[in-house]
Amino acid sequence: MSSYGNGQIATVSVSQMLHDFGKVSGSVTQAEGQTIKRQALLLKQIDTIAQDTAQALVETHRYQSLLTIARDQVAAVRGVLDMVQLRADSGLTSQSDFIQATTRVQSAEANLQQISTLLGQSRARLSTLVGYPMPATVATLPEELERNTQLVDAINYGMLPAVLAADADRQSAYGQLENAKAQRYPTLSLEASANKALSGTNPNNGEENGSYNTVMLTGSMLIYQGGAVSAQIRTANAAIEAAESAINEARLSAEDTLLRSQEQAVGARGRLGILKQRVASITETRELYREQYTVGTRSVLDLLNAEQEAYQAAADEQSTQHDYWSGLVTYIGASGRSRQAYGLNNSTVQQIEIEQ
Repeated sequence: MSSYGNGQIATVSVSQMLHDFGKVSGSVTQAEGQTIKRQALLLKQIDTIAQDTAQALVETHRYQSLLTIARDQVAAVRGVLDMVQLRADSGLTSQSDFIQATTRVQSAEANLQQISTLLGQSRARLSTLVGYPMPATVATLPEELERNTQLVDAINYGMLPAVLAADADRQSAYGQLENAKAQRYPTLSLEASANKALSGTNPNNGEENGSYNTVMLTGSMLIYQGGAVSAQIRTANAAIEAAESAINEARLSAEDTLLRSQEQAVGARGRLGILKQRVASITETRELYREQYTVGTRSVLDLLNAEQEAYQAAADEQSTQHDYWSGLVTYIGASGRSRQAYGLNNSTVQQIEIEQ
């Protein structure tokens, strides 16, 4: 409806943004950063579960080995009790020897029960992590575990999931900063319009059934935002600083864990040789004490102490062996090599494909 009267007009308009001084690219950078962060957090969660599972396996095997040693101790101390019983029945020893041996048997049985409880707890945790019931025993850790650990190789801290997530936050913050700064400038667009009067007169040029076309370069921006742009810039700069701090913290945390786990593994490996010699020496001493007790040159207390030393030496050897494995597993997790070491790369875990 116009001064020319009533009519029908068909109009087609097209608008194309030409330049926005970084508004769109900043938003894209911010979105890409958040995408990378979520991917990194997923990898971090996978690595955490893999490390927890490996540690649970080490602990389960630890208590499994200690349970075998504890059973051997109970059997050995019961054997001493039987020897004392025979000598007591023959009048060759006092009742106090029998009481001492009985007390040691009870102590060994209590220790066996405690280790059995710890093994059950560890097996339950491992079963939860792997998602199915455990077999009767778990296998010894593979010999190539140390090779997979790569203790002497340089660590690429930039590929650690925690560092990747923090770096993605920094990328997102830079996109936020770019977008905020761009709000100070206009958005330039090219706009084209074409219309035609289907009936009556085209009001743009007064022609009967006429057409009218326009091409315009436009610019638009908010004149006043009450300091919102400055606040957005400050927020983005603070986010960048926080992300850089998180990157440094993640690197330092990983380096600290790597150094401590490396020292644990190397130290445990160095002690193993000494402990093996100690086990061999104590075993010989125990056999010698048994012979001497039989002929009456050793007291039952000496024999019981020798059995306790033999148990402790074997338990210390196994604990050190598992401390060594635990150090390797911790190092693998801190170095970001869990997926590589445990064969998770290029596989699917709960419908999620893990890429190297």
